[in-house]
Amino acid sequence: MQTNENILCCLSGAPSNGRVIRAAARMGQAFGSGFTALYVESPGAPAASSLRENLRLAEELGGRIITVYGDDPAVQIAEYARISGATKIVLGLSPRENRWRGGRSLIDRLGVQAPELDLYVIPDAAADTWYRRAPAVVRERFTWPDFLRTVGILALCTLVGRLFVACGISAANAVMVYILGVLAISMVTTGRSYSLLATAVSVLIYNYFFTAPYYSLRSDPDSVATFAVMFIVALLGSTSTARIKQQAEQSARKAYRTEILLQTSQKLQKAEDTGHILDAAADQLRQLLECDMVFYLADGTPRPYPVQPGADLSALTTESEQALARWVLAHNHHAGRSTAHQPQARCLYLAVRGSRGALAAVGLAVDEHRPPDSFEKSLMFAILDECGLALEKDTMVREKQQVEQTARQEALRADLLRSISHDLRTPLTSISGNAAILMERGEALTADKRRSLAGAVYDDAQWLINLVENLLSITRIENGTIRLNRQPELLDDIFQEALAHLDRAAERHHIAVELPDDLLMAEMDARLIVQVLINLLNNAIKYTPEGSRITLSARAEGGMVRVSVADDGPGIREDAKPKLFQMFYTEGKAGGDSRRGLGLGLALCRSIVNAHGGAIGVADNPPHGSCFTFTLPVSEVIPHE
Repeated sequence: MQTNENILCCLSGAPSNGRVIRAAARMGQAFGSGFTALYVESPGAPAASSLRENLRLAEELGGRIITVYGDDPAVQIAEYARISGATKIVLGLSPRENRWRGGRSLIDRLGVQAPELDLYVIPDAAADTWYRRAPAVVRERFTWPDFLRTVGILALCTLVGRLFVACGISAANAVMVYILGVLAISMVTTGRSYSLLATAVSVLIYNYFFTAPYYSLRSDPDSVATFAVMFIVALLGSTSTARIKQQAEQSARKAYRTEILLQTSQKLQKAEDTGHILDAAADQLRQLLECDMVFYLADGTPRPYPVQPGADLSALTTESEQALARWVLAHNHHAGRSTAHQPQARCLYLAVRGSRGALAAVGLAVDEHRPPDSFEKSLMFAILDECGLALEKDTMVREKQQVEQTARQEALRADLLRSISHDLRTPLTSISGNAAILMERGEALTADKRRSLAGAVYDDAQWLINLVENLLSITRIENGTIRLNRQPELLDDIFQEALAHLDRAAERHHIAVELPDDLLMAEMDARLIVQVLINLLNNAIKYTPEGSRITLSARAEGGMVRVSVADDGPGIREDAKPKLFQMFYTEGKAGGDSRRGLGLGLALCRSIVNAHGGAIGVADNPPHGSCFTFTLPVSEVIPHE
């Protein structure tokens, strides 16, 4: 059952933190909301192996990994809880929790910072101490470049101090030189251990070279105070410099994280469909991890993304790898390399999650000897979360479009049924009545009367045939099931074909053809364009008085041919012009036989012309009347043809 609960679990490097993670996972499963695992990285925080194990455990249990930075974990946890909308916080407590910052524990300060949140404290009776920060010297690795920098700076400070003495400057000034050297060492080395070592060594060097007795580590009691002050000042300076350096690194990481997530958000917003969304997410992950990867859609279809374009990733899409990706999609859990589930796999498989489960999966060919660190994992999961939101939004948009299309189809069907039930009654009744008269009283009627009734039946039948043809044609065009057979055609031939299939009422009008160029040609499907001309001419015949003049013309304009059907009838109202080409819209009076169209003819004309790459419209024909025009691509005449 999905609820509005949002579980936040506090990560640490304590071995007992696994109980906290499992408790948060059980709570998330019970509430049906999952959980978020938050790690607060602060200056001097240990890079313990147990922290990596806890991060891996949180991933395997389906947690969303987030890393934040700051000096006070309580403040960072409370701020993130408010931003993310967390409702419950799960954290650990050992019997001997280390109280600091004014004697108040983390739990006490967290209760003050976020009193509106529910705190769940998981005790650990087996642990005899709370997780404490290990000395930096213990966790830092020795590197020759940092060692040589340290030795070089101390040697330079000694040389400068000896130069002071040679110039007659008091040796006491060398103290400031060594303090400056310790600060420089803390800036150019990667760990605090070198600056701490330099602090102690600089005191010994100063004692050896610059205090009596010279070249000896013995000193008089008056110099001991100088050594102590020098050591304390150098130690405080190096510690402050190291802290500022770490804070600068954290700020740079924050800026990089913000930039990556902003780029990801911008690229995903521009993505038009599922494929473009996965492309954008893969591009961001490649920039972060620099490894090959394979995305899997919800149906299990693989989409490889190599670092080197054109590289073969068939080894990452074997049947066993695809089966593991399908397992991730089905169970919405991470699996593969560096996880407990099939760690022998070639890729680390992560679920791209939405509110209703896994929407996709990604297989990352990460180096098993160098798995992503906590910062990279935090960014990686943030990118995948953005990808999941974009995929879910795309799915919702497509579902909405499908619902709207279904609603339009239902409305179209309802309009069609309503129009058919109303408008087909008159011609069908006329056909039935005239046919009954011919059957029952045909012998008693004169030949002219029988011919008149038969003509009425024929006219009504032709009206129904044209209606059905229009309806079938517009349905095929709108559904995309009709294919255009476009060929160069002479406009003169098309005009003559259309004039030969007009209603019998055309005899009561003056129809003229104006074609300045008898060899004018256009690219078209002749059958469909003939139907467009018949519909436009029949409309002009139907809606103009007897004896009106109707002009059919065409001329070349640039790369198009403009075809016009103009009449000198009463014209069309301005408010009706924008609606004329809509389906089921009819304008004007009914015909003399009380038949009116379904409003499909002009809609069909628009669909056919648009399919040819042209445009259709209507305008006034001064001094009175209407002029329907449409355009077609022009075709050049080849002389030998």
